[in-house]
Amino acid sequence: MSAEAAARPQARSSWFTEAPANLGLALPIAIAFIAQMATVFVDNVMVGRLGAAALAAGGLGANLLFACLWIGMGVLGGIAAVAAHAFGAGDLDKVSTTARQGLRLALALTLPCAGLLIGFMLLLPHIGYDPATVRTAQALLFWGLPGLPPALAFTALRYFVTALGRPRVVTAIALLSIGVTAISNYLFVFGGFGAPNLGVAGVGLSGSIVGWLEFTIVAAYVGLDRGFRRYRVFANLGRANPILWEIVHIGWPIAGAYMFENGLFLLTTLLMGLLGSAALAAHTVVIGLCSFSFMLPYAIGQAATVRVGHAFGAGEPVAARWSGYVALHLGVIWMSLTAALFLILPRGLVGLYIDIADPLNGPTLAVAMALLPIAALFQIFDGTQAVALGALRGLKDTRIPMVICFLGYWVIGVSAGAALGFALGYGPVGLWFGLAIGLAATACLLTWRFHRRARRLNL
Repeated sequence: MSAEAAARPQARSSWFTEAPANLGLALPIAIAFIAQMATVFVDNVMVGRLGAAALAAGGLGANLLFACLWIGMGVLGGIAAVAAHAFGAGDLDKVSTTARQGLRLALALTLPCAGLLIGFMLLLPHIGYDPATVRTAQALLFWGLPGLPPALAFTALRYFVTALGRPRVVTAIALLSIGVTAISNYLFVFGGFGAPNLGVAGVGLSGSIVGWLEFTIVAAYVGLDRGFRRYRVFANLGRANPILWEIVHIGWPIAGAYMFENGLFLLTTLLMGLLGSAALAAHTVVIGLCSFSFMLPYAIGQAATVRVGHAFGAGEPVAARWSGYVALHLGVIWMSLTAALFLILPRGLVGLYIDIADPLNGPTLAVAMALLPIAALFQIFDGTQAVALGALRGLKDTRIPMVICFLGYWVIGVSAGAALGFALGYGPVGLWFGLAIGLAATACLLTWRFHRRARRLNL
């Protein structure tokens, strides 16, 4: 049996049959995401050797760069839902067309994403940051700009191969990227082997190099692999098709949800910068730790999109229900374990990013130690909302979840963070409690939404 045939849904009504199926798809996705986060970890560790100020500026620039990418990636998320439904229904022609139109959409999204990045570069000097921090972050964004087109095209192909239940090629590419990132950073951050010494800005150039490498490899694989060749992904790319608008119809609310979620973290980062370099550096460290632990629930959510989409497209409501519910259970279990780790080994985890024995890093360490217990608190809610969003996307339900994300992240989360962090004077701790409250509200509402949709569809 081929890998694609094995990915086709079958009626399932047991937790113990669906959990291995979900994890079988989610684990390669998670490894790929963790590998991508490992490249961020490599960036932070190498930049951290330049000092806390460099780490703070690098974290600011990287967050802005990722914010631009996540919006485009969100719109492209419609590829996974459309392709998964078509694959579950056995409509391979639509699967092929979805992949082609997804690539066309990735190209079209390059311009607005680049415009947003340039807008961030122009806005930074007017926010109130230290001028040196602004110049460093702007340089990172400048060198990261050429990496936008390949990153979006790679994302389109990643969603395509994942929707067909074959994400391992993405995993292999992501693992390769760790080493390439380290070498590129050595060359351009530190000027190794006579290369230009760009400092923190070298991280942006390294990201662009890695982006082009990732896209080239996955494109070659999709074009040459026997299982993918029949879809003729790169044929007639100049021809428009209404399926592109179906992708956009489903994908733009996903982008909206990403924008609201990442906007919450981005705004928190911007506000944290107003509290000083130590607070911003500590925030960067704890966000990095949370990002690692978040990768498995995020992958479980993507697996839920595929599993629920396959089952729903094939007309198997029982399988769709268990794909969603079991995914939620798995996300909660994992995040409970990582929350415990945050509470048990806080100093050791912070020490992965900075030298905790260096007295100059004392203020950063103190803030990070205060933030980690709060991060442990919202781990469970963060994982739950990610999985619930994935399950709902498998049902092509994206608009109401986007509204829920706006209410939870911004109406509740931002208000709580601003009140606690500034009005009541709790500083970094208050801002992070705002994050926790916003994520908790969003997780509860999205889980309730999936439960209601499951009942309404007689699942």
